[in-house]
This record gives sequence, structure tokens and C-alpha cells, in this order.
Amino acid sequence: MNPIYKLLRPFSPIIGKFPEAVFAFRLRKDLGRKINAKTPVSLYDKIYWLSFNTDTKLWSKLADKYGVREYVAAKCGETVLTKLYGVYDSVNEIDYSVLPNDFVIKTNNGCASNFLIRNKSSEDLNAISKELNFWLKFPYGELTGQKHYTRIPPKILAEELLYQKSNPNATLVDYKFFCFHGVPMYCEVISDRVFGTHIHNKMMYDMEWNAKPEAFNPDCPTALIEKPTTFDDMKEMASILSKDFKFVRVDLYEVNGEIKFGEMTFTPTTHSFTDSFQLELGGYIQL
Repeated sequence: MNPIYKLLRPFSPIIGKFPEAVFAFRLRKDLGRKINAKTPVSLYDKIYWLSFNTDTKLWSKLADKYGVREYVAAKCGETVLTKLYGVYDSVNEIDYSVLPNDFVIKTNNGCASNFLIRNKSSEDLNAISKELNFWLKFPYGELTGQKHYTRIPPKILAEELLYQKSNPNATLVDYKFFCFHGVPMYCEVISDRVFGTHIHNKMMYDMEWNAKPEAFNPDCPTALIEKPTTFDDMKEMASILSKDFKFVRVDLYEVNGEIKFGEMTFTPTTHSFTDSFQLELGGYIQL
């Protein structure tokens, strides 16, 4: 989280009244240009337009890391969901003694507010609860101009910790499907992630698993990886989940040969894309 958001937190009631301006400012900072909201063409111009000119109530449900579970289970079955150990409205409700030795604990209403617990006996659980309490009350939607996040009832989730049996200490590979009108067009792959940082490698693949390194700016670290064994099933799942939306990014994992759902994102921050690739992606969105 950018430290500036913590400084602006006391002013969130005022800032939250101007989501269009806040979101436009953030995108301009990331992209190095103004957003074209009147005649949107590029990806982020159209994401901005969709954010303030369409009904985004369902965005709120699906950006909610708890609320989305019902939607995914109905569309794809419960087996693609991680095990849910507990849902809490307050840190005071958490009983760590009944949780397994390893788990993930996170808030449902923001970004990068999760903790991977590999051995709870060696963790400072009081410090983690303090951080969770901070994120539970953090006005993420107001301070980022993402109005759909402001409607999410804040909760804390304790879930199964996913890991590859062949390499338990490695972070998982993220498969992020960019879907347009129910059709996945590209998959951005995040690998070699250093947890707790923004350090990782990227690569873009089309739906035939052809690498597209030209999608990224030259300073973006990239790396090739093998095609996952479940890739065709991932594509089908991404198509099912994205069917009702002009654009959404569907994030999936392959864990020990099985697909697991990550999240659905309607306003991804991907300023590492070249201008030409942003234009291509924008062309797939029909307003």
C-alpha cells in the first residue's frame, strides 16, 4: 500500500465524495497521461467509463473476497474454492487456537491485506490482529476512487493456505485472465513472487500459450514458464465467470494439478502494459 493513502486516511470522508476525480488522478499518475472519458478507446479509458456509467453493484459483490465465493460456487462448483475456516466482523472474534497450524488470514475489502501463516506458533498473532484491524477499517474504496469497493461490508477471512506439494515454500504462480464479454483473450502470468513485496516476473500469453513479451514496457521483468496442465479448463472457467461482463480479470491458480479460484478484478492496475497493448485490449470492450 502506498504510504500516501495512510496519510490521507483522515480525509477519506471528503475525498470519497469525488471518486471520478480520485480515480482519474490515480490513472493519470500510473499511465502518464490523462484519461479520455468522453471518447474512450484504450483499456483504462474504458474501465474508467464503465466504473461511472454502468451499474457496478455486482462488481461490489464479486470484488468482495467473501461475497464472490457464492457466485463462483454457483457457476463452477465449490471444489475450486479454498477451504474457509472462519469469517469475522472483528478481530475480537478470532480464536487462533481453533485454526490449523498454517492458514491465510485477510480482509475482504481491499488489496494486499493478507497474511500467510506457515507456523502460527512462531507468529506474533497480536501484531497480525492489529494489522487486520487497521485494514478492516481502512477506507480503500474512498481513497482509490473505486466506488464499488465502498459498498463491501468489511470482514476478515481465515482460509486454507495453498501450496505446491513439490515445493511447499514457493509462492504460487498467478494466472490472470483478461476476459472481454465472456471471452478470455490473454493470460498474464505472475511468477517468482517475493511475498510482501512488488518483486515478481511477468509474461503475457495468448490463448494458444504463445508468449507476448511485447505487451510489457521494457523495464518490466519477464520470464517464460511452462503451460499449466489445466490451462484449457482454466480458460473455460474464466469464460463462465466473465460471461456477464464487458470486462473482468479472472485470477486462477493451478495447485497440485487442480484449479483454484483467486479473485475477480474489474479495475486492475496494470500500468506495466505498453500503450499499444492497452489500445488492443481496449478494442475488445464494446461500450
